[in-house]
Amino acid sequence: MSRAPCPPWPLPCASAHSTLLCCLALALCQGGVCAQAQGLPQAQPIDPAQLHPTAPRYRDPGQQRMASPDTPQHIDPEQLNAHALQPPGPDNPSQERALQKLRVAANAISSRRASGHPAPRDAAWLLGLLALHGRAMPANAAEARYWFERAQRLGHPLAPAGLAWCLMDGCTGPPNPTAARPWIAKLRSADPGRALYLEWRLETQLAPLRIATPEMPNTPATIDSSPQHQLLVRAAQAGNAQALNELGLESVSSARLPQALAQFRAAALHSPAAAANARLLANRLQVQLQPTPGHQGADAWLTQARRYHRGDGVPANYTEALRLYQVAAANGSQAAQRMLERIYSRPGPDGAVDLAWMQQLANLDITREGAVLSILSAPSPQLFVHDPTPLYDMIPLPWRAAQNGSRH
Repeated sequence: MSRAPCPPWPLPCASAHSTLLCCLALALCQGGVCAQAQGLPQAQPIDPAQLHPTAPRYRDPGQQRMASPDTPQHIDPEQLNAHALQPPGPDNPSQERALQKLRVAANAISSRRASGHPAPRDAAWLLGLLALHGRAMPANAAEARYWFERAQRLGHPLAPAGLAWCLMDGCTGPPNPTAARPWIAKLRSADPGRALYLEWRLETQLAPLRIATPEMPNTPATIDSSPQHQLLVRAAQAGNAQALNELGLESVSSARLPQALAQFRAAALHSPAAAANARLLANRLQVQLQPTPGHQGADAWLTQARRYHRGDGVPANYTEALRLYQVAAANGSQAAQRMLERIYSRPGPDGAVDLAWMQQLANLDITREGAVLSILSAPSPQLFVHDPTPLYDMIPLPWRAAQNGSRH
């Protein structure tokens, strides 16, 4: 080990205090403290410009290459989420192209059919139906009337039906049923059944409110023989699906269920509402024709009691529900016994069953003993329905299933 050179002697010590310090420095130098160890590494200066982050461990799907630490990465703001910034396109491109083809054909100057396009009058008629019902485009009654008027000018035989309905329903203003009569008269030669049905709708719309008269129980229902109702019967005889559906609904209200089912099924091919009504009525008739659950035990009786109590698939009938609860309790159902105890725990003022309390108990779960009563979900209502308009069945099936053009 070599010694570092010591300062020359004598040191310039000006005072007594300085002399002591100088002597101490000389002693340390001679002892080798100033010597440098040859084995220690020398500190290297650090250049911040040479520091680089490690390369990322993922592949950029937009660039399809690994980022290089030696190449600075430039970010283009225009490329940030470029796909998300684009305006949404049509929900169904093929549907949009078909609509555009219809509009081009309907607005054609010539009334002749162009190659690959429908006839102008057919295109205008179909656009009116689609706009009226909101199929493949947002519902727009004013636009529907525009296309119906153009179809009429181009000579479509069914255009008077659209114009008559627009006047009855008020496509561009208040309803004016009286003004629809000339258009219904023009429709009779092309579609007599629909003309009769529209006339029945018109007379019903203009007729004063009818006051229902009470009927004695266990008497056959009276048949409406008024001239107004005869229009509906004649429309059904001419094959109009909406008229058949209306007669089916009348039969349901008069408890002529087999006749109603036959009428619904006769109209089901052309009326979606009649098809849905036929399925609903068939299910209800099947439920009514099921054998009594006596051989199935107390649980089956309890299930039937709950159905009549809640009106689940059948009209609510508290008298029948009480009877079935009693039968289920007699066959050993503890849940039915608990329900009966709660029903009779709050009698009415006259000592009989309180119907309001019975209604409140209909949606309570009493199947588990000792559990806190919880509210059951109400049964989904299943109702008989009408078609949206008297023209709905005239929409071709592919367009009837098209999505609504409005965006939410």
